[in-house]
This record gives sequence, structure tokens and C-alpha cells, in this order.
Amino acid sequence: MGKGVWQLFSIRCGRDCAAYPMRYDGLYELNPKEQVVNQIVQDDNANTAPPAALPPHILVACMPKSGSSFLSNCLSAYKGFRTGILVPDYGVREQEMCELRLEKFNNRAYVAQLHVRNSEWTQKLIQRYGITQVVLVRDLLDVVASIRDHIRKLFHFGALITLTERHRDISDDELDSLIVQFAMPWYISFYAGWRKDPKALFLNYEDVTTDPGAAISKIFDKAKFEYTAQDITAALAKVQEKQDRNRFNKGIKGRGQNIHSETRRKLIDLLAHYPEFKEDRIFKNVFEHTHTAESA
Repeated sequence: MGKGVWQLFSIRCGRDCAAYPMRYDGLYELNPKEQVVNQIVQDDNANTAPPAALPPHILVACMPKSGSSFLSNCLSAYKGFRTGILVPDYGVREQEMCELRLEKFNNRAYVAQLHVRNSEWTQKLIQRYGITQVVLVRDLLDVVASIRDHIRKLFHFGALITLTERHRDISDDELDSLIVQFAMPWYISFYAGWRKDPKALFLNYEDVTTDPGAAISKIFDKAKFEYTAQDITAALAKVQEKQDRNRFNKGIKGRGQNIHSETRRKLIDLLAHYPEFKEDRIFKNVFEHTHTAESA
């Protein structure tokens, strides 16, 4: 096992775990001193309360192409805050939080931007490290259009779609269909998972792009962090000076309204598996836009 893992084990059980060597063969295979690791497991199951007086820890759990880079930059530009890198790497992988990274940033005020779905383990980390969870979403048809532009420009889309050379030459309609069939199931799973969290603060793309100051105020209120309107204005001004860091394609609401009706129907078929969310904003927009387009 790596040095970092030993350090985390030492943190967990309050002693130097290097005194208890272990063997790793793809699964943890414990030596006779396994009571040390058993104590760690008990701590994982029981000790989820965060230490008192921690600085604010803000997780922006976000849909890709939802304006999350802009929001995270605004938050991290606020005085005393920084960007928290809570994953060991990005690329073609799920962005699950790393506990070694959480320990590293635990005594700092930070905002972390991750395309991460909700899970029992994520909830344990949220509780253990005093994290405020903000969930950023966007109209799904607009997301499809934004992903299409992203792929046309960079020809990749992280862990959600694996592209081959053949996909360079397909039409926009074919690409939209590919996006709906391969990426949208992740988006819907992301949304359904976080909807189970009563403590999550949900924000929409339009909330962030229309009035970012109000969105930041809501987040700081949720985190019980004392702030001033003047400092929020100053943070926003810093971000405006560095627009090249913000990944807005076009920042236009309703970009997905021209998507082919057949592709819209494929998306509606996916959403039909979650009728309990039909009146939710990002679901409802898909149905309304599709009905309007077919009636025109």
C-alpha cells in the first residue's frame, strides 16, 4: 500500500499503522493485527460527525455543461476561499471524492466542483468533513446542444461517452441521438440520486447565469457562512476579468429547442421511467418544449 494510504489509516486509528504491515492482492488481505483495520471500519460506520469550527467546505455536485466552472470560480474568488481538488485525477473516470484529499483540505475554506452522483459513501464523507452540498442542474435539451458543441470542438466528453473516429463525421442529428442514449442516463441517475438528499441545495443553470450574486448568497446561507454583498461583488469582478477560465459555450437558455423530434422522443422515453419528477423544472421543460415543437 502507498504511503498516503498508511497516513490515512494512522489518522483513522490514532496510531502509526506502519507497525502493522499488510499485504494487498487486489483485495485487502489482513494479517493477525487486523483489529487495527477493524477499528477503522467501526470508525467509518459510527464516527460521521464533523469536528467543530471547521471552515466552510462547499461541494458543487454538478451536471457537466451546467455552468459549474463559472459558479465554482465565483465561489473560490471570494476572499479566504480556494479551489479544493478532491479527486486524484480527472479524465475518463467517475469523480468520486478521495478521503486523502479531504484530509488535506480539511482546515481550509474551499469549493470543490465535481461531476459526482450521490451515494451512501458520499453522504458519509459529507457528514464526516462538514461539507455543504450544492447540486447544479440544467435543462436537459440545452445540455444535449452544449455537449454537441463540446464534442465538435474537443472530440471527447469525459467518462460519459466513448467516441471513435467514425463519430467525427456523423451529422448533428446522429450526434444528438448518441448523446441522449449514452450521456443522458447518467444525467438522470445524477438527478434522481441527489433528489433523495433533503439537505442538498438545488440550483439551476439559469439561477447562476442570471443572478450569480444571489446564487452565491444562497450557497453561503446554506453553509452558515458570514459574508458581505461587497465581497461577493468583488469576487464576481475578479471572475469577469478572467473569462477565459469559464467554460460557457454560448450561455443561452433554450439552445436545445431545435433538436430533432425523434431525439426528443428518445429523451422523453428515458424520463418516463421517473414519473415522480415529471413536474420538476428540468424534466418539465423537456415535455413542454417537445409539445410546443410538435404543435407548431
